[in-house]
Amino acid sequence: MAQIYEATARREGKWWIITIPEIDAVTQARSIREIQTMADGIVMALLDLEEGEARVSVSIEMPNSVQEAWDEAARLQAESERASRRAAALRREAVRSLLHEAQLSQSEAGTLLGLSYQRIQQLARAS
Repeated sequence: MAQIYEATARREGKWWIITIPEIDAVTQARSIREIQTMADGIVMALLDLEEGEARVSVSIEMPNSVQEAWDEAARLQAESERASRRAAALRREAVRSLLHEAQLSQSEAGTLLGLSYQRIQQLARAS
């Protein structure tokens, strides 16, 4: 079974700096596509291994500000999806209330809510 080495890549200027702490190694890559190749290459070269005798697992660090923005966007997206589900449930509840409690026709409910008769039918079926 191949030994697994952990590598971390981070952007510094125009280069990706790749560190492999287990073997105290550092290399660089010009593009994100080269990171894995460069990490594999330095492990194989420094340890004098044949291909397949070791594997390098690379994690790429995002700048903190970018990670924070990405996480906030994900949080807001989840919040938005919850709000959309809640809004849809409230719309179904409002239509149900107009049709059953206020005993309006679907056409009347549509006029009152500014929705088409067909949309009222959809909301009524979904509730």
